[in-house]
Amino acid sequence: MLQRLSGFMKSGKKNRSFYRKSFIWFLLAASVPGLIIAVFTYWFAVGPMEKNIGELHQNQIEERAQNIDDQFGSVELDISHWAFNPRFGSGLKEMDFVYQFRETYDITKTLFMLQGSHPLINQVQLYINGVDPVLFQPEFYMLDDGERIGGFERFIGEGSNIYWTDWLPVEEDNAGSIYKPIVLVHKIPGDSSTPFGVLVAELKRDKVMNLLKTMTPYNEGSTMLLDKNGEVLVADNAEETALDEALRAEVLSRPEPSGTFMLDQGGITYSVSYGELARLSSEWTYISATPITAITSSVITLSNTIFIVSVSGLLLALILSWLASRRVYLPVERLLGLLTGHKSKDLERGMDEFQFLEHQWNQLHNESLNLRMRLEEQRAHVRSGFLLQLLQGHLGSYSEKDLKARMKLYGWDIEQHQFRIMHIQLTGYDILTERFSQGDESLVTFTASNIIEELAAHQFEQYSVMNFHDLTAAVLVMYPDGEPISGRLQTLGTDITKAINGIIHMQVTITISAQMERIQQIPDMYMEVERATGYRKFVNQNQLIHMEQLPAHNDASETHYPFALERDIVHAMRAGDKDEAEQLVTLFLQEVLSARGTEIHVQQSMLQLFGTMQHAILQSGLSPHQLFRGENMFGHLSQIREPEKMLRWMKKNVIVPFIEERDARANIELKRLVESTIEYIHAHFTSDISLEQCADLVGTNSYTLSKYFKQFTGINFIDYVTELRIGKAKTLLRETDLKINDIAGEVGYQQRYFNRIFKKQVGITPGQFREQAEA
Repeated sequence: MLQRLSGFMKSGKKNRSFYRKSFIWFLLAASVPGLIIAVFTYWFAVGPMEKNIGELHQNQIEERAQNIDDQFGSVELDISHWAFNPRFGSGLKEMDFVYQFRETYDITKTLFMLQGSHPLINQVQLYINGVDPVLFQPEFYMLDDGERIGGFERFIGEGSNIYWTDWLPVEEDNAGSIYKPIVLVHKIPGDSSTPFGVLVAELKRDKVMNLLKTMTPYNEGSTMLLDKNGEVLVADNAEETALDEALRAEVLSRPEPSGTFMLDQGGITYSVSYGELARLSSEWTYISATPITAITSSVITLSNTIFIVSVSGLLLALILSWLASRRVYLPVERLLGLLTGHKSKDLERGMDEFQFLEHQWNQLHNESLNLRMRLEEQRAHVRSGFLLQLLQGHLGSYSEKDLKARMKLYGWDIEQHQFRIMHIQLTGYDILTERFSQGDESLVTFTASNIIEELAAHQFEQYSVMNFHDLTAAVLVMYPDGEPISGRLQTLGTDITKAINGIIHMQVTITISAQMERIQQIPDMYMEVERATGYRKFVNQNQLIHMEQLPAHNDASETHYPFALERDIVHAMRAGDKDEAEQLVTLFLQEVLSARGTEIHVQQSMLQLFGTMQHAILQSGLSPHQLFRGENMFGHLSQIREPEKMLRWMKKNVIVPFIEERDARANIELKRLVESTIEYIHAHFTSDISLEQCADLVGTNSYTLSKYFKQFTGINFIDYVTELRIGKAKTLLRETDLKINDIAGEVGYQQRYFNRIFKKQVGITPGQFREQAEA
């Protein structure tokens, strides 16, 4: 109805001026009262509601900012409370944490307790610069990294007794993190003017971020927290956006410490609230920006409702006005419609009805000729697109009659004709690395298609070459019924093979289909041709497959699979012998090739081998999904068409990643084994202890334990136990009045043997050592 209305409005300015004027008066009379009501409703109702909702939103933001401030204050109070705990007093400076392992264990428990005392705390570290620099994280570590020691000394030298910072000494593998940490530092002892350590609490970034997101309750907009220098401490966006940059720049340029304002960014208006969070030795600034639409969504819904009702009333007035004016002007409109058909542009130039119709006919005729010429120019591309759709089965809904009509339209003579398909596959691409680079497959296929096109023209009158851009092409041949064609197809296959061998230096596998009498048979036959190509010998040599002779090539009476080699490959991988595993995979492929050697058989055998290898990977405790980074390995392997490339793929993408991951995990397990042994030595060095005993406890043999104990500690097992016992004996000689015989028993030695070992290690006897200590 609206289109007809538009046609009436545009037609015949001279003849229809009365109609247009009458229609405008009807429209104004019906629609103006509704528009006035809509404007006044919005002005007096919606406007004040938007203002009140905006003020309510600002109060909500201030309350949530106060809650965030209370959370950070709670963390400061917890850390201060523990920093003044007697456990972190001045006695830590002279403490021997290795000898006094009970106190060390209590400190670790205390740090774990502190770490769990508040949901915002992620990790608590205790650094002490005493006899030797040590770090509790919360477990105890002897710290010998100069860079990390310098970082913690920086904490001791900077700031007041307690302060916030965004810098933290980290391990080298974490140094590339794009996030700044949020760290609270408290020097210890808490009541000392000369601190010798720090208690460092790092906050959970995700928890702080979730706490910050409460300031944007509509899950839209942006929220961030700035330090005293205006740098972003944490934001709800992983990367700084244009909105974040604009917000930060605007807030930093304002002289007031807190307030609200509106910001237009990217065509969206944001309500922005900001303020300060007074922290110890620092001032933080929070910023919360929410789109106005999120705040005033209920008001917008009401506004839209009023707008829809107003527009509906306007449309109703428009329809009623049109019906009324249409009724009045009906006789004149009928006559004008019969003469002009509502076309007015040429009538305005003074044309009569017949001149107008003749002009329109000439325009349509010229457009038809132009389209016919363009169709002739694009026929080759259209024909190629039609055949691709036909081969891929996209025209299955078409009848035989419709397909014949389409092919006749594109210039083919297909009456009383039969069809054959020739499939051409190029092999040996990966061997020619000096000629082709990765990604040149489409260019190589294009060159081969041009060669095939030129050679096919010498053999057939009707044919079409299709380029699939993946080192494969196809030729659809159309020939009259009863015409002998097998010899010509054989000749064409030979010519194509010679030309591609000589020009591109690649091998060719050609598959020739059986004959087809109907066009609807072509998609199914093409699928059979592609399947038959899989029965080629899986070697880089020229091959010609006739589907009519395929049963001779498809003798599957005996299936050979090298199970023994498969088992040996899995054993070599589990043993971590990369060279042996790669050599066995090569033998596996050679044996499969020597059995029947067709592409489909080789692919199925290699897929079976990969499935067995993946099962072995699962049994070893590794995740194939993580090891292969989510790749569809079966899909990649099934797409490989050359044996050499298949062998390289298996070695590079399966064997090497598995063995590297296995070796990495083995080193971790061996380190844990040595650490367990050291813990046992420290707990039982006063009694009789041996390498074999420790090996049995950790579940290995003495040779393996001895080898990796020295590798990870730098000294052998016996020397480590001896140094530990002699060190304990020195402490007892200096600090107690026990007899030397009793001290020997305390450290696990008999007295005569103890005297000899002590003199060998220290250079003097235990009695001489005590005399020097007392002097």
